[in-house]
Amino acid sequence: MDETDQVFVCGDDNQSKQLVMDVARSIGLTPLDQGSLLAAGELENYPLQLFPMWRLPLCITAGLTVFFFVYCVVIDVIYPYAKDNKDVSYKLAISVPNRIFPNVSIILLSLVYLPGVIAAFIQLHRGTKYKRFPDWLDRWMLCRKQLGLVALAYAFLHVLYTFIIPTRYSVRWRWINSMIEESKKNKTMQMSKVLSWRLDLYFALGMLGFALYVLLGITSLPSVSNSVNWREFRFVQSKLGYATLLLCTAHAAVFGWDRFLQPKWYRWGLPQAYMLGIVIPCTVLVLKLILITPCVDKMITRIRQGWERVPKDQEVPTHVNNSSLA
Repeated sequence: MDETDQVFVCGDDNQSKQLVMDVARSIGLTPLDQGSLLAAGELENYPLQLFPMWRLPLCITAGLTVFFFVYCVVIDVIYPYAKDNKDVSYKLAISVPNRIFPNVSIILLSLVYLPGVIAAFIQLHRGTKYKRFPDWLDRWMLCRKQLGLVALAYAFLHVLYTFIIPTRYSVRWRWINSMIEESKKNKTMQMSKVLSWRLDLYFALGMLGFALYVLLGITSLPSVSNSVNWREFRFVQSKLGYATLLLCTAHAAVFGWDRFLQPKWYRWGLPQAYMLGIVIPCTVLVLKLILITPCVDKMITRIRQGWERVPKDQEVPTHVNNSSLA
């Protein structure tokens, strides 16, 4: 058992393991299923390990961060220098990180909900809830809280970096230079209502998404989660969680607007970073949309309530039953 009220359970007999988990819940503990007895050795060494539940989330975060850093440097720094001999290396300090943080954050948030979607489809395929999920899926589901907290941290950094954009010298120089050029030409730029709607919608979706992001982070704290019942906790973490993912994905989509249709934004044939960032979130939302359709949702509910689909090779023919009754 760790510093909180969590207790790890492993065993080869599912019924016995479920009984132990029920006893743990009855005395106020939170049992976590760690799989078969093969995991016993790892659990015995658990108190001696350093942040064991954070290893996978931090490795995923580091991999995504390095990937998007290299990707953004190529299309935002190296490309302008190679094509126009334009040095924009100053973007490495603010602009490039501010592209990394939101993309990694939204991918991590989608990875929080993707294992639940995969688990639902596995249960639909098997027709039962009494079979164990694959070990990789079990491990993934156990680290969802840590993935969500890292995603929140990256979202918070994105907000901070966005706030300081107007104070940057390069941005102020571009604004002042634009006004001087308009003054020289003795003309003014007409306000675009489409652009106004786009920017207002972009900021509105971002603020709402971040607000729900913070709410998810607060309810994941043990002191808060222990003060709400299971139905309330599930509503916040599941229903509001998907709402957060939807708002953040829409925020990124509005940011890009119609750029995916314009060839000039594909530098060396590579799409913009935000296009890569919303692939997994959009996939999760589409799969979730399938799961909440009435016919599929009804089947999942039946399975999770204990119903099992009888395999065809185990079905008893009707004529046999009738003959036995005769």
